[in-house]
Parts: sequence; structure tokens; C-alpha cells
Amino acid sequence: MTPPTVGIDLGTTYSVVAVYRNARIQILPNTQSIRKSTTASYVSYGEKELLVGDPAKKKLVSNQGNVVYDMKRLLGKSYADPTVEKSKKYWNFKLEPDGIEKPVVVIKYLGNTLKIRPEDVSAKVLERMAAVAADGLGEKPTKAVITVPAYFNQAQKQATLDAAKKAGLEVPELITEPAAAAYAFTFDKNRLNGNYNLLVYDFGGGTFDVVVVNVDNGNVKIKAIGGDTHLGGRDIDDRLSDHVSKMIYQRCGEDCTGTRRNRAKLMQKVEEMKIELSDTLETSVYIGDLFTEIDEEITIKRGELENLCEDIFVKTIELTKRTLKDAKMSPSDIEEVLLVGGSTRIPRVLQLLGDLFPGKTLNQTIDADEAVAYGAAIRAAQIDGVIKADISLTEATPLSLGTDTVGDCFSEIIPRNSSIPITQKLPYYTSANNQTRIAFNIYEGVRPIVDESNRLGTIEINDLDKGEAGSQCVELTLSLDKNGILSVYAEYKGCMEHMMINYADVRKSCARSIEQMINDAERYAGSDEQERKRREKRFDLGAILEKIGYRIDGRDLTNSEMMEMQKKYDEVRKWHEQNAKAPLIDIEMQIESLRKMCERFSLI
Repeated sequence: MTPPTVGIDLGTTYSVVAVYRNARIQILPNTQSIRKSTTASYVSYGEKELLVGDPAKKKLVSNQGNVVYDMKRLLGKSYADPTVEKSKKYWNFKLEPDGIEKPVVVIKYLGNTLKIRPEDVSAKVLERMAAVAADGLGEKPTKAVITVPAYFNQAQKQATLDAAKKAGLEVPELITEPAAAAYAFTFDKNRLNGNYNLLVYDFGGGTFDVVVVNVDNGNVKIKAIGGDTHLGGRDIDDRLSDHVSKMIYQRCGEDCTGTRRNRAKLMQKVEEMKIELSDTLETSVYIGDLFTEIDEEITIKRGELENLCEDIFVKTIELTKRTLKDAKMSPSDIEEVLLVGGSTRIPRVLQLLGDLFPGKTLNQTIDADEAVAYGAAIRAAQIDGVIKADISLTEATPLSLGTDTVGDCFSEIIPRNSSIPITQKLPYYTSANNQTRIAFNIYEGVRPIVDESNRLGTIEINDLDKGEAGSQCVELTLSLDKNGILSVYAEYKGCMEHMMINYADVRKSCARSIEQMINDAERYAGSDEQERKRREKRFDLGAILEKIGYRIDGRDLTNSEMMEMQKKYDEVRKWHEQNAKAPLIDIEMQIESLRKMCERFSLI
């Protein structure tokens, strides 16, 4: 008998596995963990053994530098990503670039120095989750629905699939974390009937996601996505760590960050303090736990933590507001706010959400740590055919997908927040006379110029029939599957080409996260629009020149007319070639002077 497909929440700090069994969703317990439902996303590479989960986390101090964690923040990213640079100083392991600028962790294992990739570490965590499932089920699962942040881009999703493959798990479907939580809420609370809007606020250990969800008689549809893949409880830990380090240095003159051992001890302490301050107004840290010769303690009040992290909390609210705007909704349109992730237990977070959604229910009825795995297990059971409930999930893409046109303008084919799976096809025409080849660079992004988008690859069609510019048509098809993974096809007169994405090249060439691109799109909206108009007008001038160049010999013109026309054509073409950065008004003047000449001789 085939083992059931499980649902796995592959978290930054903790992971959870769940399964549908005995007519209900069960969170499978981890006997190694104090919390039981969660498994620490840590791997310890030791002199004698490899440990995964809570035993690995306990080795953070004794095996400092060889305990690896937070890999979700590295999946699919380049070493040059600014968020990676930001976090490096807090990580207690060594990170460096490989030959193609991908991040690798340098560890010692069984007496050997090794360089391991984030996918390798995540694979070990997934293997552990499969073992937890095997303990609970009596058989090892071979398939898993795995959750990812809603703001994961193409490379990050593919890296997650690569990690699952290394772990020996087939992934019939990726599901975004907030969508899984909404799915869990809708199913568990029997809210399948009616039409209403939910907002899922998912503030976890390493990532923040917010989605607006419409539930229409069992169809759970994502309307808009927001978030930041480098914003979570870990950032709160880092702020608190800096604060405690400063206080200890001022009081005792000791540097908590001077050695990996002390950094590891401090990391454990501040996580405990953060959790305590969600329930109490103050907590303390005994300095003697860090420096044995110092018999003192430091007290931290909840208000201090809130002041330290206010910008983090406010940023989640601003992202929530932006996502509501993208969904063309206001807070009053939301029936309930569903809270997911351990960081939603922070009182200041609850206060800010209450201010944004006055009178609305801040729903915490599903365990914040378990909701995502719960929803993934529901989807897994549907795939297995053991849940027949009339409930469906429609996800959305967080970025627009398209190609570049002449002038490096972004030609959008699949718009941001489109429901997936989706297939879109657009025609594109040759831009030069007698053009026999056309190449499309494929991008994900949100800005009208491709310079600041993530390039995913190139597809080309050859052996086009010669003719006037614009006479040959190639159809470009972009298709996103249920996992949000892209396929690209180009077709010309029955000839079909398929583009394979080299994700190693993607990670090497781009260091732009979704949140960075969207923030920049808002910041530079005005200048981007002006530049788009300028480039499109420059393209128009080039198109006119191509038409004239193709048609001029076929017109019945006198010698003097031909010379006059040729002189004007050569003059404008030279100007076009030498003035790539010319302002819009100058381009328009060139077009106008050329049009007047062409109208006299019926060239266009």
C-alpha cells in the first residue's frame, strides 16, 4: 500500500509535518522536541555524527561554527544578495561564495572540511521531517506537499524542489504558506459556504507574508500577495542581541560577539528572552552564563524590545496596507485576519493589527506554529483523493513575467497577482528588415524597464523568412504550473522552441528579491514611466527608419527626390545611432521631421 502524501511546513527556524489520517488532520509529533509538534530547522555536522533538529540546535555552543540554520534565507539567492550580507554578521557559521557566486557554508564534518549548499542543509531537514512522519505512520512517506513563502521567486521555488529531491521526496505540489493557512482555516472551521474576504498575516521566524484571500463557496482564491522573505523573528533576535551585547559591554567591558562560542550562547539567550517578553513585562539574562567570572544580570523590559523593533513591526503593517491596495480593498472589506507564525504572539504586533482592523477578529484559533502544515496536509489528502470536500485553492504569482522589447522595455505577458496555473501567449514581430533570427530574454519583475528585473534565460527562433520589419510573427508563450514554475515556448510557422531555465545562472546574475523590486517600483514609478515613454518613442523612430530603408528603392522618385530622401534618411539614422540617451522631445522632433518627408513621397 502506498504511504500517504504528507504536508511539510519547511520553516526558517522550525518545521512541522502533518497528515490526514483517521478522518482528521494530525500533526505528527517529534519525540526529540520539547514542543513536540515542531522540529528545529538546524543541522549539526560533528566529528562523529550528523544531527538534525532539536539535538542539532542543542549543539549550537559546543559545536560552534558547524551548526547550520536559517537556510531558507539563502535558498535560491546569490552570495551578493544584500539581505545575505546583512545577516552574515549574526550567523554562527562561515559563509562564502562558490565559483558561480552561490553561497556555500564551510563546515568540518567527520574530520573533513566541506562546503555545503543551502539545498543540502534543507534536504537534511526534509529527511528528518520524513523520519518524523515515518515514526508516526509506521512507514516512510515518499511524497510531500511542501510550503514556501508567498514571496519566493522562481529560483527560490526551484531550490526548494531541488532540496526535496535530494531528500528523496517527490513534490506533487508546492503551496504558499499563507494560502495553506487560509486553506486550513476554511476547512477546519467549516467556512466553505458564503463569500467573504480573509487577510492572512504570516509573521514567522525568517519570513513575512501577507495575502488577501477571497473564499467563495469553497474556492479559496489569492487576490493579492505581499511580504518580505527576509523579515521575521530572527531579525527581532538580532536587534535584541545587539542591545544586550551593548549593555554588557557598557557594564562589564566584555564583548559578547568576540567568539563564536559567545555568539552562540547569546543567540540562545535572546530567543528565550523574546519569547518570555510576549507573556511578561520584563525578563533578565544572567551575564555569568556568558562570562563565568561575572556574577550579574541584566533586565530587559518589553517596552525596550518594542522600541528596538518598532520599525520591523511597522514595516509588516505597511506591507499589509500595500497588499490591500493591490487587492483594491480597504480594511473594512476584510471579515477576519488570520494570524500565522510564532511572531504573531508579540503584543505590539497584535496592537498594531488591532489599530489597522478595528472591530475585526484577529483569529488565533488554529495554532500559529501548526496552521501552515495543517493546510499542506489537507492539500496532500486532496491529491491522494482521500478528502472529497468541495474546496479548491487558486494561488497567484507575486511578480509579472514577460520579455524585453527593443529598447529594453518590459513587455508583460503574465501580470503580477495572476491566478495560477496560467498560460498566456502574445505575438511579437521582427524589428529589422530581412531579420532571420529573433531572441527573447525572459524576465520576472514589476518595473517597465528590464534593467532592474531578474533575467531567467533566453529563447530564440531562427530561419525566419526575410522581409520588411514587422512582417514576420513569432508567438511567445509563458506558462506557470500549479507550483508557480515557469515554462517558455516560442513558435514560428509550426517550429517550436522550449527554454530551459538554468537556475544556477539566475542566482549568479541577479541579486534582487521580490520585495526589493516592488519597493523600487514604487520609489521610481515616475522616472520609470518617463523612461518607458522615451524608449518606446525611440523604438518608434527606429521602426520608421526600417520601413523607409526597405521601401525607398521601390518608389518612383526622380533623382533629386531620391537624393533628398536618402540624405534625410541617412541624417536621421546617424542621429538615431549616436543619440541613444536623447530626451523624449528630441526624439519626437526627429520623428516629426521624418514623417513630413515620408508623407511627401508616400513612403509610410
